[in-house]
Amino acid sequence: MTPPPVRTLVRWSLLALAILAVATLLAALGTHAWGAHRLRVARAELARHSSPPARPASSTPLPDHLNGARWLVAGGQAVICTDEDYKVYGVLADRPAATWTDEEMERARRILDEQQPALDLLLHSGALTRFDLGIDGGAANHSEIDFLSVIRGLRLLALQARVAWFDSRTATYLEALAAISRSADGLLRSPVVMATTVGSAAARWTVWAASEMVSDPCVPAEEIERLHTLLPGEDPVTCSDATLVRAVADLADKGLAYREGRHEPNVSWSLPFWVANRFLVEDLVVAEVLDRWNRQIAMGRLPGAQWPPEPASVIWDDAGWPHRLALNGTIVLNLFNERARAQAAATELRQLRTALELRASSPDGLHAGACADIDPGPPLPLTGGALACSFDRSRGVIVIDVPGGAETLIGHTTLANRAEHLLPMELAVGPRNELCR
Repeated sequence: MTPPPVRTLVRWSLLALAILAVATLLAALGTHAWGAHRLRVARAELARHSSPPARPASSTPLPDHLNGARWLVAGGQAVICTDEDYKVYGVLADRPAATWTDEEMERARRILDEQQPALDLLLHSGALTRFDLGIDGGAANHSEIDFLSVIRGLRLLALQARVAWFDSRTATYLEALAAISRSADGLLRSPVVMATTVGSAAARWTVWAASEMVSDPCVPAEEIERLHTLLPGEDPVTCSDATLVRAVADLADKGLAYREGRHEPNVSWSLPFWVANRFLVEDLVVAEVLDRWNRQIAMGRLPGAQWPPEPASVIWDDAGWPHRLALNGTIVLNLFNERARAQAAATELRQLRTALELRASSPDGLHAGACADIDPGPPLPLTGGALACSFDRSRGVIVIDVPGGAETLIGHTTLANRAEHLLPMELAVGPRNELCR
């Protein structure tokens, strides 16, 4: 017979174990409920970010011969030149031909002559109104597009525009400009990050080439009006917004799939740990992953001037789990890089359209006080500020500038070359008939 003290000890021990079991169960249920709540909030926030309207899909298949995208890709692939020639014309395409040396001009003309078959294809792409890369945003199909060839082709078109303007071949200049602009719109509508990144670059090349015509006080008003219709119609920031949300959702799914695959039970003794992990930890970790991606979207939608110096580190470096779950590194940095370029493209388009409006409002020549007629509009996408318009009396020009734009862009993009700078636009002041004698 068990002595009474022993029975008492057993009863108290069983009671303590029961209390511990109940407390553990309540703690587990509480942890599970809290994780489920955080996950619901994070998913709701991601759904709220997904508010940008979907881009309309084509209702009917588009034959290749009517598809500007096919001609653009084919034209880019038809460019056959040395790496040195490509580097040269890529740099020259960013500068007005009037600033080139004689040697640079000679080389540019040679390249254009040699690439005439490719140019014919590229120019035809701009004559078509439909542009469909045939990608829906899925990971399996966007890699099929040769974006390097697309970039080569677009830069060749920009080179053609520069030389044509220098030679006073306005029709060829506008033809090349239209091809770049139509390509920019088509690329921006394509729901993958690489396409919208190249689309933003194409929009900027359109602006840089178009600024030569806008800055020429001798261009007739009707040509200025025509130029206005050739600019990209898509807003790079709006298109980037939709692409950013989709990219973030895909990256979050990949991170979670990686985690789930890594923790699948592969031997019988690991099953209890797998069950505990799924019941207690899974929702909390998933919620934290989604929280980080939501912060990525929210910060990316701010003007680049409001981002911290290293936005990716601010968002991800204090995560309480391995960074591989966040897919941090170049992917996250590239998303911010893409956003900065889209904001720059939208800002430069605003800058150019403001110059166009000034020119159109004073077809006989600008006056020194023309800046007072400018509607400042909403804050600029890149800086969050307004365009600066001033009259430089010493040079007799109106200067339209983006204060802080160049520094902001260089600080959040991967290359610090001339193509990253937002340059001021200058418009000559005075009667047109005097300036154009």
